[in-house]
Amino acid sequence: MRRSVVALLTVLSSTLPGQPRASEPIKTSLCDLANEPERFNNKLVEIRGEFLSRFQWEGFVDETCSAKIQMSAYGVFDDLRAQDGQTHFPVHPKQDHNYRAFRRYADTKFKWPDGGRCQDCPLYRIIVTADGRFDYFAGRTVAVGANLAEKAVGISAGNLPLLRFVLKSVSDVAARPIDPYVYSEKKPRDVTLEEANELMTAFLRDRSSTGFSLEKYENEDYPGIQFFQVLGDDPYGSVHYSVDRKTGELWSEFPCKNLTSPSLRKLQSAIRTRIGLTPDEVRKLRRRGPFCDE
Repeated sequence: MRRSVVALLTVLSSTLPGQPRASEPIKTSLCDLANEPERFNNKLVEIRGEFLSRFQWEGFVDETCSAKIQMSAYGVFDDLRAQDGQTHFPVHPKQDHNYRAFRRYADTKFKWPDGGRCQDCPLYRIIVTADGRFDYFAGRTVAVGANLAEKAVGISAGNLPLLRFVLKSVSDVAARPIDPYVYSEKKPRDVTLEEANELMTAFLRDRSSTGFSLEKYENEDYPGIQFFQVLGDDPYGSVHYSVDRKTGELWSEFPCKNLTSPSLRKLQSAIRTRIGLTPDEVRKLRRRGPFCDE
């Protein structure tokens, strides 16, 4: 009888109001996650903050403390951590009506008059409460490539996040519309990373490349040039390419050549119209490709 009473009291004490269960998320903030990542590593947390969906990046941000935490389920550092014997507890997203509304707002983007979709142009500012696993990857570096890429930034792991949020569920989704005029307003600008990536993809597909991926990087000696390394199928025979972000022109490494193709020319024309660049201005701004200096 005495053992039964002790057991009952133990159960009751473990479920008293105000005491979090082991499976309940730790309520915290983006700033705390960014400032004390070791404390929350591999733990279930709950945050409320702004969610951004951009080209090749989605995550939570807080400008008050410069917190920026990518939302994803897998990254190259997982393999590295697994080699050290560290594992994650599994997280499976709850795709209920809150999640569907959240994704609908996040995936609604501005479309250019030429029909192109701008991944960097969200049409809603989203504030959401999210539960998920927080991951912190510390002390990892990956060597960059050689040759022109010796001074590169961003090859392989250079731009991958060291902080990550693996989503479990969302609630209290609040979305405020963004005026599309902020994107459609005519003003001079450079070609964006997203547009440079689209130019590269258009050219490679015209060359019948299918199973490829692009690694972006920059070189400090060539400002205004976006470099790409092609991984996978590239029948053109080159590995490194560059896009001039002033003009949208594409160059190959070997041989050093200004490249063109039907889809590339069409997309270059559309992008130049978006940024207000005339054919005369393209000719004035034209310069030799960076690989030509080798």
